[in-house]
Amino acid sequence: MNFGIMTEHGEEAELDQNQQPVRGPKLFTTRRQNARPTRREKLPWPSDKPFKILSLDGGGIRGLYGAVLLALMEKELTAGKPIADFFDMIAGTSTGGIMALAAGLKIPASRIEMLYREDGKLIFHQNKWWSRLPVLKLFHQAREALYDHEVLERLLYREFEDKTLGESAARIVVPAFMAPKTEITVFKTDHHPDYKNDHKSKVWEVARATSAAPTYLKGHAYDDAIFLDGGVWANNPIMVAVTDALSAYDITREQIEILSIGTGNFPFEITLKDAAKGFLCWKEIIKAAMFLTTDNAHAQAALLLGPDKIIRLEPTAEAGDIDLDDWRASINILPGMATAHFRDRKLEITAFFEYAVEARHRFYT
Repeated sequence: MNFGIMTEHGEEAELDQNQQPVRGPKLFTTRRQNARPTRREKLPWPSDKPFKILSLDGGGIRGLYGAVLLALMEKELTAGKPIADFFDMIAGTSTGGIMALAAGLKIPASRIEMLYREDGKLIFHQNKWWSRLPVLKLFHQAREALYDHEVLERLLYREFEDKTLGESAARIVVPAFMAPKTEITVFKTDHHPDYKNDHKSKVWEVARATSAAPTYLKGHAYDDAIFLDGGVWANNPIMVAVTDALSAYDITREQIEILSIGTGNFPFEITLKDAAKGFLCWKEIIKAAMFLTTDNAHAQAALLLGPDKIIRLEPTAEAGDIDLDDWRASINILPGMATAHFRDRKLEITAFFEYAVEARHRFYT
């Protein structure tokens, strides 16, 4: 049976419901118990060689902005080579995690752009009568997730099939978090001897774990644990990537260069009156607070590395206030904005594509 709706081009998008995702080994859960008791031994890195990082924020369907940018980069700056060939590490949270994982597997960025353009509405499809009434939608969202997580799972499995994280050509860093222990989780390729577990995980499951936005999609569950959206604590994964690079390799802060792509961060004002109220007022405030982590991570990275070491692109003005599940507004606004920003910043961005990087370290794959 196929589940079909109309795409932006007036065609019917279909998703085969009979193609059920096949789970791999259980995602690694005993992270806190297995944390290193001492400082990590750093791997050597040439002192005259930059360490280039691509960092991709979370933000739901607004990830279309980043997908368009990456597609333009592959079209105009890489001479047809994959994005992964030009970065020493790729970090991504939530929707950015999906793009990071796809880039690591060298899936063409144009294909991922179409995943957002054509299939985004499948994920955030609302066919319930109450979905058109904001009050009832809020009431429903207070009790359970708004969308069918199985749709996202089938889409992810369609794209990633049975590939594992260890098959990634690039070093990958993907934040999530785990309940009921409420542990911070960072999925990583085996680019350091300490990273012994995540490389066995299926990519579609890692993508599912990092993109399980609370109230929008159910978490990725096991009998004793559930993985949820990394955007709760690291919506902008830039500092997660910087920390991993500095702890895993013998590099200086001055060697790190970052291309950071966001999904918009519209300014949010909290009135004194609303700040003293209850859940209904704080629902939006909490969402805004989550995105404060985006600003904080960028500010920390700029202080640590220097603002000149980071190129940051993100949607501006009203585009930053598009709801995480508003496929229609994203389609109408973000592709044009991403294209304009690419044209404006093309000369700066080109510096990341002057040479390809060497193959990543592999210890267990």
